[in-house]
Amino acid sequence: MQKKLTGLIGCLLVLGVCSVYGQSSTLHYGLQSNLLLSSDNSTLPFWFYSEQNGRVDRYSNNFLTDFYSVYTKIPSNSRFRYKTGFNLSSRLSDNSSLFFSQLFGKIGYGFLNLTVGRFYNPIGLSADNLAMGSMMVSRNATPVPKIEISTNGFTNIPYTHGYFQFKAMMAHGWLEKDRYVANTYLHQKYFYLKAQYKFFEGYGGIVHNVVWGGTSPRYGHLPSSFSDFIRVLTGSAASPNSDAPGGEISNAIGNTVAAYDFGMRLTFPGFKIKASRLFYLEDTVESRFRSPWDGTWEAALMLDNNKWLSKIIWQFLSTKRQGSLFDAKHDEPYGTDSYYNHFIYKDGWTYEGMVIGNPLLLNEPNPNFKGQRTITNNIIVAQHLGIKGQLTHRLGYQALFTYSRNYGTSSDQYPKQNGEYIPLSDIRVDEFSTYLQTEYLISPENNLRLTTGVAFDTGQLYNERFGLQVGIKWVGLRRL
Repeated sequence: MQKKLTGLIGCLLVLGVCSVYGQSSTLHYGLQSNLLLSSDNSTLPFWFYSEQNGRVDRYSNNFLTDFYSVYTKIPSNSRFRYKTGFNLSSRLSDNSSLFFSQLFGKIGYGFLNLTVGRFYNPIGLSADNLAMGSMMVSRNATPVPKIEISTNGFTNIPYTHGYFQFKAMMAHGWLEKDRYVANTYLHQKYFYLKAQYKFFEGYGGIVHNVVWGGTSPRYGHLPSSFSDFIRVLTGSAASPNSDAPGGEISNAIGNTVAAYDFGMRLTFPGFKIKASRLFYLEDTVESRFRSPWDGTWEAALMLDNNKWLSKIIWQFLSTKRQGSLFDAKHDEPYGTDSYYNHFIYKDGWTYEGMVIGNPLLLNEPNPNFKGQRTITNNIIVAQHLGIKGQLTHRLGYQALFTYSRNYGTSSDQYPKQNGEYIPLSDIRVDEFSTYLQTEYLISPENNLRLTTGVAFDTGQLYNERFGLQVGIKWVGLRRL
């Protein structure tokens, strides 16, 4: 099937290249190299490897080079549009690699798009470059190869005079073959509604991701027929007459990562205000707001004419409830959902060694926690601040500040000998991660920029880590 996917990408690439001389064609391209160094020569600081589209080797120093190109054509005499692109990533490290972190073709007609391949596509209203990372799909892992049908952004609902719009997507993807459950599929979809009037915009929607199918070394061939796909599509359980594992019959097929996602934006002269709230879901009972406290909150301010500070984002993350029932007599929950983990799909919500969603949920061993499953730390309370601006007409910056309280997983709360659970306060480990990056325009006529950065981690979750970044970036644009 992946050979067919590659062939389809090629067809869409040819469609774009064959129309390269249209009047409304643009070609974006660039080359970027970065040297990432760690103070202990073993593990980079958190923000050097997180939210980097899976390009960085976290366990050593890195020399990264990316060459990318994106071609877009919107013919003036047709409702068709085309887009193709790639990002070729080269990494020199203890785990050197050369791979396409992005390779895709897209064709659109009217309000619909068909996209095939591997492409950057964070999912969620809080998917911003300054954010800590979406709970759904962030920029943390290499994109999963898939076929996606989507609307071309928000689309007007007929007869509503533009006051109401919708946005939708459905995709089918293929995860890596060497997972614990081999040859697994990825199903994704979302549906959002938007209401807008003058300076106000309000959003609301649902996001649904499912890892499903494949062959388990314990359970054998898992449900993967077309009728099983319909059950995945509707979030239903496996047939009681099937040989699916009991958990898939009593709950739902596959490993679900989903959310209710709501937000709003207010536009005023000179600035905008944005806020969003994501309610995280993993199973059927949570869809009925079993753990409404879990998820993310976000508030953002965008300033149009303030170069020193053009955007500021604040976020709050909590995953403490983990599907537990609220008990007013106890401050500490004892939920056992173990977010991003799954009893069948033991690789959890990861792809090629990186968490697909929020990178604060760790998938690496940590001496503070038992770490019996792939995701070793998923009970977290975190605050995050992201800012960016332009200090001079040539010098820009962005900064990330993240403070987290970490409690491992539910297995770290296993009962003591007297039968009582260990309070989360006894497990708590604090961490503070910071990243400051600057970008200086060396040559305006050639659009050549020097990038520098520093990052450090301090606390009990990681070793004390400090890192330096230096790089060069060249960006080009041609209208064809």
